[in-house]
Amino acid sequence: MRDDMYELIIERPRWGSRWLKYPRRAKRVDDKVTTRQDPDRLASKVGMKRGAKGARLSKSLNENLAPLRRYLERQVNRPWDKVWSEISANLESGNTVQQHVRDHVEDFVAYRTFVKDGVVYLAGRRGGTPRPVTEGWQRLYVDPRTGILRRNKHYKSWQRSRREDAAQAARERDLRMREIGPDTQLHKFEERGWWEVKLADIPRVRVPTTIGYRGYYETYAGVTDVVLSARLSDLAPDDLYGRDGVYAVSKRQLSRKEIAAHGLREPTRPIPQRSRS
Repeated sequence: MRDDMYELIIERPRWGSRWLKYPRRAKRVDDKVTTRQDPDRLASKVGMKRGAKGARLSKSLNENLAPLRRYLERQVNRPWDKVWSEISANLESGNTVQQHVRDHVEDFVAYRTFVKDGVVYLAGRRGGTPRPVTEGWQRLYVDPRTGILRRNKHYKSWQRSRREDAAQAARERDLRMREIGPDTQLHKFEERGWWEVKLADIPRVRVPTTIGYRGYYETYAGVTDVVLSARLSDLAPDDLYGRDGVYAVSKRQLSRKEIAAHGLREPTRPIPQRSRS
């Protein structure tokens, strides 16, 4: 492991450092860049306003965990005790910044593992429920039987999991919804059959801020969704309609003839009739 691993992860270059080879452009960003060759141009005093403006160009904290991830992935098939010894030799637990980097190791490696009924389990972080390695969210784990660092073949990145969840939601939506126009959808609400639902965009309103500073922010106006108010569905609007920022302004139950015309299957159970009282 590199001796400066914690610096790679925690610190980032000074803002505007890439502009040093463009003096005219750098002058507009940081006055100190143009005074490197002429120290006499440095101001002897700097006011609070100017200092605060220039402070944004100084070094700032970072959270770049890619170097740590790459290092750990290169240690696959090595004994974890040796890998951890190398980490401890370069990252001291008594140093707050270096301990912060050590805490991130468990983001990539499940090293608290055990075997139950022949299955490797990963202990939950901060007292969480243990889960089998097939459901683990870390890309690496320590085999409790050998102490060797292994790659989790069942690992899925959050981007992949998000794509798979979106695809699964779309498949489920196709079974209960058809879109026949930009603002018209057909929905099947369980035993209540197929309904035609008209949609409209939720208007946005400006609301004055009450905390921090005077100004306004935009938010959605309060509207009544006729589908949700009638309790035809318990789904969230974005899941129900497949998009955000819309609500149902009208609904109408389809007849058998309309269901056949749209090529929809009739409900297998009888539709309960509501009293008009």
